[in-house]
Amino acid sequence: MSGTPCGGAGASGRREPEDPAHGSRTGRPEVDDVNEVNGTALAAVVLAVGNVVFGSFLGLFLPALPAVFALASVVLGHLALARIRRTGQAGRGLALTALAVGYLWLVVITVLVSGMLLFTGYGLALLGF
Repeated sequence: MSGTPCGGAGASGRREPEDPAHGSRTGRPEVDDVNEVNGTALAAVVLAVGNVVFGSFLGLFLPALPAVFALASVVLGHLALARIRRTGQAGRGLALTALAVGYLWLVVITVLVSGMLLFTGYGLALLGF
């Protein structure tokens, strides 16, 4: 163990240059790259959960907005899963959560809109319109 580690201080006290094979951006994923959370997955889950929390309130003013946000979270979730599979980053659980919440929210919106259309038509028929 007479050699110094890469980038460490030598006997003279000055730092030696790092070996290009260790710690440089060579195209293969490093430990830090693999462990960092995929940003697309994080954005998808924030959008999906934000849509659940604020979507019903925002839907009062812009009725299509919750559906657009749910659709965007589903699209971002699928993009995140593809990137995570390709790069090996963390965040698969976040992407799956965004997909589950986004698809569930789309089902709820579809059921609500269908129910409103069905019962509005039925109510109008009962009233004779």
